[in-house]
Amino acid sequence: MNSRFAALALALLFAVARADAAPGQYETLDYYVQQMIAAAAAKDATGAQTFREQLEQLARPEAGDSAKAQPHRRQGSDYLNQNQLKEALAAFRQAFIFDPADREIARQLGLTYLRLNRLKEAERLSVYALSLAPAQAPAWLILGEIYGQAGDGQRAAGAFVNAYRCAENPAQLAETLRRLASTSRAPALQEGVRLALEITGSEADAKPAAGPTMPAPAPEAPAPTTAPISAAGSAAKAGSPIISGPAAASAPTPAHPEAISGVLGMIARRLESLAGPTGKAGPEPGAPAAARAEAESPGQRIYRRGIPLTCLIATSRDGKTANLGSGLLVSADGHVITNQHVIEKTGNLAVRCGGRESAATVLKRSKKPDLALLATALTLPDAFVFNESYSQTLIGQDVFVIGNPYGLEGTFSTGVISGLREIDGVRHLQISAPVSPGNSGGPVMLADGTVIGIAAMGLKAGQNLNFAIASVEVIASGLFDPSRMQRRPPVAP
Repeated sequence: MNSRFAALALALLFAVARADAAPGQYETLDYYVQQMIAAAAAKDATGAQTFREQLEQLARPEAGDSAKAQPHRRQGSDYLNQNQLKEALAAFRQAFIFDPADREIARQLGLTYLRLNRLKEAERLSVYALSLAPAQAPAWLILGEIYGQAGDGQRAAGAFVNAYRCAENPAQLAETLRRLASTSRAPALQEGVRLALEITGSEADAKPAAGPTMPAPAPEAPAPTTAPISAAGSAAKAGSPIISGPAAASAPTPAHPEAISGVLGMIARRLESLAGPTGKAGPEPGAPAAARAEAESPGQRIYRRGIPLTCLIATSRDGKTANLGSGLLVSADGHVITNQHVIEKTGNLAVRCGGRESAATVLKRSKKPDLALLATALTLPDAFVFNESYSQTLIGQDVFVIGNPYGLEGTFSTGVISGLREIDGVRHLQISAPVSPGNSGGPVMLADGTVIGIAAMGLKAGQNLNFAIASVEVIASGLFDPSRMQRRPPVAP
């Protein structure tokens, strides 16, 4: 068996009750599962599918000794059917030792922990089972029940939605959810089922069920012209709203190098496979630099100059990846600006910029405007330059956005400045360039390569109604002295 997965399996089995759990590899698996849950709860089927594909591309453990494992699995199933939970646990654990690559064994072991109300162990085994086969509807159902019993209705809903979408018979799965809600006394589980049925469109087909009833959802208030606004930032877990919050009292502790590699390196290697083969754009790499530059479009020139200075920011808390966001390098000695909501309430910070990685600490932060200044060890000879313009002449100008939506590093999008808006006393640019969770903190650039704003948030009800904190507001905040930026010639039109 693959030695890394063998170690992970043993850690899951023998240390699963500990708070520190199996590090590194498990965190990577859990990251993708949690992003599938967050996307599903946010009614983002495309995002859930994207993370499912990434999870499916992870290396799998080699098969164990199935001949020795199966008798124990069958024995565990018999005990489980008879509600002899301790005996079932012992049998499934033994089966798992012989073949930790068997998804059924991992799933049934997680179910047994759930029946024993050992929710943390149940969660870890269920996440592991889903890493072996992300399209397992029964495993998603178990994970949803775990979160419902733990009081997390949002994550329960996301897991139930994934169960529905992976089910061979979605109508039957919806009926299973209704029965689960009617027999459970956990309000969060009942709420999770209600939300899942609403998201999947199965609520209208529901038949009155015996037992406790769930409260009807409160009617939504009409959205005002500038709110409600959701942050376009980190791809956070369901149940953790991505909004600006109060500043923390102290700066986070820097991540260890191995944590940075685990959070950033593993994600990057998995995401590279999504890009696929790239076609030729302009002259061959060996052509003279002047010829390459001449063949580039304005957008390509912006991207080439901006991508080395745009950062992926990964935060972790309690040993798990919490958020992913974006940032921009603003000084040659490694200062990075991002949104405060990207890095709030986190234990560790890791930054990748221009192919280099570093731990990060928070130097300054503010809630209004929603900004944070980070210190890193990234010493680069170049940096972004802020454009201090803020007038009606900006409306209609092209803008270019680089960021990491849903962790997809270096995503490039374009649009125009649609308007100038003041939101809660902070000057913003309304832009039509698409942004998604993970874009927060990334640069919004004009055609000359200068930064006119920092992507911050988007209007939930609308199409490409997105907002960036104006650079003039960043400068006025006093967060960072713009004279420390590396002055460079603008990008040629």
